[in-house]
Amino acid sequence: MKKLFFVLLMCSAGALHAAERASNPFIKHMFTADASAHVWEDGRLYVYPSTDIKGKGYRSMDGYHVFSTDDMLNWTDHGEILHSRDVEWGTPKGGNMWAPDCLYKDGTYYFVFPHRDPKNVWELGVATSKEPASGFELQGIIQGCRTFCDPCVFMDDDGQIYLYAVVKAKCYAAKLKDNMMEIEGEMVQQVGVDEHREGPFVFKRNGIYYMIYPDHTKPRNRMQYSMSDSPLGPWEPKGVFMEATDVLTMHGSIVEYKGQWYVFYHNGALSGGRNSNRSICFDTVSFNEDGTINMVEQTRGVIDKNLESK
Repeated sequence: MKKLFFVLLMCSAGALHAAERASNPFIKHMFTADASAHVWEDGRLYVYPSTDIKGKGYRSMDGYHVFSTDDMLNWTDHGEILHSRDVEWGTPKGGNMWAPDCLYKDGTYYFVFPHRDPKNVWELGVATSKEPASGFELQGIIQGCRTFCDPCVFMDDDGQIYLYAVVKAKCYAAKLKDNMMEIEGEMVQQVGVDEHREGPFVFKRNGIYYMIYPDHTKPRNRMQYSMSDSPLGPWEPKGVFMEATDVLTMHGSIVEYKGQWYVFYHNGALSGGRNSNRSICFDTVSFNEDGTINMVEQTRGVIDKNLESK
């Protein structure tokens, strides 16, 4: 009898642990990619991804939704906050709403996104709101960033904000002026992120700056990272911390929430993989004493039996 009670207790504990997080992919009603995750002052974790158009492949992004949670299990879709049809300076054909980022500063949320202009050249647009997931209004284009894509905006402990972006598979960065619409000086290529292909994301932990980025591995990209004692480098490459998924691309972010670090990324579990539509996922991240990142185990979290049977 005692043995049976112990088994039941262990099963209950296992079920409780499994229920602490959503299954991967955690957004299943639409296709999403390039997840940028942030924790804001209201105590919720928000994710700002791009949106793949069903049936049109992974380059078809158009429009942005915001998702949030307070328990890593239940996720709220706050709806679409911006679409290419809203961007008056954008390309008439639409689409081209690729990986975005968001930053909170002095009571305002700054949503930074790439989009092509009528001449098919990338620009970095800015939309602002007093709310983290609604009410965004276009403010214009960041000056000094023409041809750049895949923005990351990072605020350091002293309040200085840095912009990271990509051109020709190389990462560049500069300080952003206080108005958030201009860079100081010029975008400077970052040293020590030589395997970088796209999608930089910068965060800080225990005084160390980290940049994560997809590499050039074929046929599917892996996630690598570099470390620095300065937000503008030089960076020290540390190698791969996440192997490729079943789609060609890799793009994501790392954030701490309620004492646990998580990496957000995407896979093709809902669409068949390779160059098809993508879906955002998350898994836990752990660090060594010297600050280096351990390899991430990609999981399905709580298994969805309906998906498993397909």
